[in-house]
Order: sequence, then C-alpha cells, then structure tokens
Amino acid sequence: MPTTADALTPGARAALLRAHQMPLSYAVRLLVGPGPEARLVVALGEAHVKLAPAAALGREVVEEVALRGVETFQAKQILAGGVLRWLIYLPRLALRALTLGMVKGSTIVEAKQASHGHTEELERTARAPLSLHVASLSMSVMFATFFAHLAVAALRLVVPGGALDGLDAALRWVNVALQWHMVLLLPPALLLRRHPWSWLLHPMAAILTARDTLMADGMVRLLADHPDAGPALAVMGRAHLPGFERELCERYGFRRVEFP
Repeated sequence: MPTTADALTPGARAALLRAHQMPLSYAVRLLVGPGPEARLVVALGEAHVKLAPAAALGREVVEEVALRGVETFQAKQILAGGVLRWLIYLPRLALRALTLGMVKGSTIVEAKQASHGHTEELERTARAPLSLHVASLSMSVMFATFFAHLAVAALRLVVPGGALDGLDAALRWVNVALQWHMVLLLPPALLLRRHPWSWLLHPMAAILTARDTLMADGMVRLLADHPDAGPALAVMGRAHLPGFERELCERYGFRRVEFP
C-alpha cells in the first residue's frame, strides 16, 4: 500500500496542494501509520470561517477523500457544553450575516454533508475527561460574562438614571479578573500542555489538549473500523493540528511525511 501522497487520487493531491498554498485558511499534514499496512492520514487544519474560494476548496478536498473524521465538540456529554457551543457559534453566525454571506462556514460541516463515503465524529467517547467538563464550564462563564457586559453597556445608552451602573461595574470587574487570569496563566498552561495537569493552571488549555487526545484516539479507531478504505482525512480547527499530530506520532507510532 502506498504510504505517501501517491496513495491519494490525483484530484485529492491537487486540491490539497492548493489548500497547502492558502495558509490563512488551511494547514495540511500528511501522517503515515506504523506497520506493514501503513495508512495515510491527511490532517486538514482549517479556519472555521473563510471566504468563498477557500470554502469551495474545502468542499473539493472532502469530496476527493471517501473516509473522513471530523472535529465535533460533544456538547451533550460535557457540562455546560450546550451553552458553550452556542456562545461560540452565534458570533460566527453574526459575522456571516454582517458580511452578507461573503464569509462562509466550516469544512467540517461540508464533510458531514458529503454525498458519498463515510464521515465520523472523532471525539465520541464513553466518558469525557474531567478537564473538559471544567474547561467548558469555565469558558461558558467567561464568554457569558463578556456578552452580558456588552449588552448592559448598550442598554445604559437608553436606560435613564444610572439604573444599570452597579451591574455594569460588577460585570466589568468580573471581566477584568477573568481576562487577567487568562493572560497570566493560559500561556504557561499551553507551554506545559504535554503534562496531564497543565489544565489546572488554566482550564481553557483542556479545550485543546483533551480534545487533541480524543481526536487522535478517534482517528485510530476509525482506521481500524475501515481497514480497506484507503487514506483518511481528518478535518479540525488549525489550533488542534499540532497536538493531533503529536498524539498520533508519540502514542501511536505515526510519522510525518513532507507534502510534495
């Protein structure tokens, strides 16, 4: 079985090369599994919002690779997951509306809606790690406080008599405290992300680290469940790409090959 880009169809190679040349929208990694029946995994890190040409290219990549695994936050399994999902998703919808549809959505959605082949959510797990529950709750509080402060600040422009001054001040101080917590502790948490306790410095780190692990586990499971399906495509946000690659290489014996 070919273990380089030769395992891909000519159409897939051409589309991925073009994606490789669009660094603002995509990053591409080729990873080869261990053993005599080595499998090729194409990891496609994307910007979740992009312009129409990049979105069309992502759709083309998806249509060229029949076996696909995608990043999908398992909101129903995680504490405050539904709240966090909408707090992140609604601003994207607003951006697309404000740009009159010029900004397009995620290639992950294209993969789920593909007309052929098989697409699977990589993060499915029987039990979500504690760090992900804590991270979800922490980020929900942070984003909800930020948006609440914006709403109260806007209402102060039309509500007379300073009725909202106290609430505005309280939300401002909470926002400042959360921002300083993130500024001071998130960078070292990310620098120490190889350590399982790094999320204790700042829970937001687990949104990357725990999910990188789940996606790598899910990709190995997907390959095992479809042994004769050829190369596989993994679509995820760009921030997950380094951790996903490291997990596959260090824990499962994959190796990276250079994109031609």
